[in-house]
Amino acid sequence: MNVMLNRLDPNVPDPIESRRRAAGRMVRTAYAVVVFGILGFFVVYFGAPLVFLSGPGVVSAPTVVVSLPYVVRVEQIYVDRGAEVTPGEVIGRVWSPQQHTIVASFLQSLAEVAGRSAELRIKVRVAKESLDVAKSYLRVTEEAVERLASSTVASTSFRVEVFRERAAASKAVIAQEAEIAETEVQLTNLEAFDRQIRDKLMEAERNFAGGRVASPIAGIIATTPARIGQSLAAGLPIAEIQDPREIFVDWYIPNQRLLDPRVGNDVVVVYGNWRMHGTIGEILPVSEVYGGARPSLTRERVASQVARVRLEQGTAPPALNSTVVVHMYYTRVAAWIAGILISVLGLERTAENAS
Repeated sequence: MNVMLNRLDPNVPDPIESRRRAAGRMVRTAYAVVVFGILGFFVVYFGAPLVFLSGPGVVSAPTVVVSLPYVVRVEQIYVDRGAEVTPGEVIGRVWSPQQHTIVASFLQSLAEVAGRSAELRIKVRVAKESLDVAKSYLRVTEEAVERLASSTVASTSFRVEVFRERAAASKAVIAQEAEIAETEVQLTNLEAFDRQIRDKLMEAERNFAGGRVASPIAGIIATTPARIGQSLAAGLPIAEIQDPREIFVDWYIPNQRLLDPRVGNDVVVVYGNWRMHGTIGEILPVSEVYGGARPSLTRERVASQVARVRLEQGTAPPALNSTVVVHMYYTRVAAWIAGILISVLGLERTAENAS
């Protein structure tokens, strides 16, 4: 039996084949996106270290630590982290048993000096009053010696006794004169020592200022201040103040690098979606461990050299203590291309667009 098959017009597209072709194009496109995405990831991941040197950084500023050379207990704190302070502004109040002990020791020394001075003044007065009597007795013994020289009836023992009395009277006069002179010298030294103690006492009270803790500069409280009731050893910070007039970025340079950064090299500071241009102003001769690095079981945190990056004029810096990423391109061509992309995409952070 012969069966006749009636086909559609070849100029009319088959809907099944059309759907198959569309689905095939979508699958091929998805495969291509996945493959090229993976290839791009590996190219960027393994090729980026050959183009630029990248490492973490922290936005910082000159820091002044407010502390006291005494053991103190915090009684009041008037500021909090992030507060702005002015020079001389009172940020807290403390009480120090050690400072009270120092003041008490100075007062005790002043009392001892006053007592010793009184004793020496009495001694000087007694010596001066008895000096005239001793001189009178010396004159009498000298007259007796002169009369004895012209006498021919005095015995030898009497002459010895008269000479002994004259020697004793002369010794008494010399001793009293020496005692007066030495006592006056001691009084002068005690007065100078008394002035020194009083100056030290005034300096200790002036430095402690009644327990008021004042800000030495205008700035921002960088860390959480000490808590009320907290006891602090001498030298421990009550608060840390950063000067926002001079902001820089401490860049922790990776130890694995193709070229060493140098002072004057241009860098790009990455903060979120923003890009900021800067220059390496200083490379510190010390190494530090980056505090933001997470500890790993397989790899220890290593110390790296720190470079201090200065941002360009007109750049709005991020907030203090912000974590950023710093890029230093190895070639001028790569830096030029990166600068063009930053300008075209509008990623550069300035004072205008930051506000």
